[in-house]
Amino acid sequence: MFGKKQKYLAGLIDPEVLSAIESDAMHPVFLDLQACSALEIRYDFFEPSCWKDLSARVRKLAPHALQIGTIRLKRDGGAFQDSRANERLPLWKDILEADQVPEWLDLEQDCLYSYERLSDLAENRDVNILVSQHNFSRVPTAMELRDFARDVSRLGARGLKIAAMCTAEDDDDRLYDFAHENSDDFELFAAFGMGDFGRVSRVWSLKEGANLTYGAIGHVAAPGQIQVPVMARAMEKLLEFHSRFEISAFLANNQ
Repeated sequence: MFGKKQKYLAGLIDPEVLSAIESDAMHPVFLDLQACSALEIRYDFFEPSCWKDLSARVRKLAPHALQIGTIRLKRDGGAFQDSRANERLPLWKDILEADQVPEWLDLEQDCLYSYERLSDLAENRDVNILVSQHNFSRVPTAMELRDFARDVSRLGARGLKIAAMCTAEDDDDRLYDFAHENSDDFELFAAFGMGDFGRVSRVWSLKEGANLTYGAIGHVAAPGQIQVPVMARAMEKLLEFHSRFEISAFLANNQ
């Protein structure tokens, strides 16, 4: 559907990163920020009182970067209380009423009961929705992955992300098959593994059809995550990689 798409390297914006750059334009993480073609604004890490201004503040520092906004729940690796999941809709409304807003919002798969209402709010600001799944215990089965893609497609969401814990070397094969079969149906698509066994997939998934991956700005925020400078170099060399072994060797030499 979307043909050949730009590939995005996303870094996470939290209070530490944002305050460091705003207070010192020469701070080392500024180079990481410039190397990212997308930035995930983690609203759940900030005080709600400053949420409406976050998109504008990030845009001032990195006007080149696509913005993905999320209020991540604790069960999905975030800081927002799971019991308050239903309270996020008015918070999204406040964010979307700001002068500047992210191009994308990230909504977890297990909160799809909020999709229609969030979609209505987002559509008014020409904002797209990415539906994400985070599995910190295993890679879903091929059938579970197909069901996930089907559910997201039925809703009409334009983005899909899955990050799943790899506990064996071949676990990521299912994610590659999933990306190869479904990535063309979405404007933004990420499918990679977490943990040590998933490190290579953060790069190789882009060879299998995904066009969104994540790197660490400053400190590592997820199991198996790779620093932004290394990810950026790997993506520059993407056409030169012909096997997962080559990517593994590159990462080992660029620790």
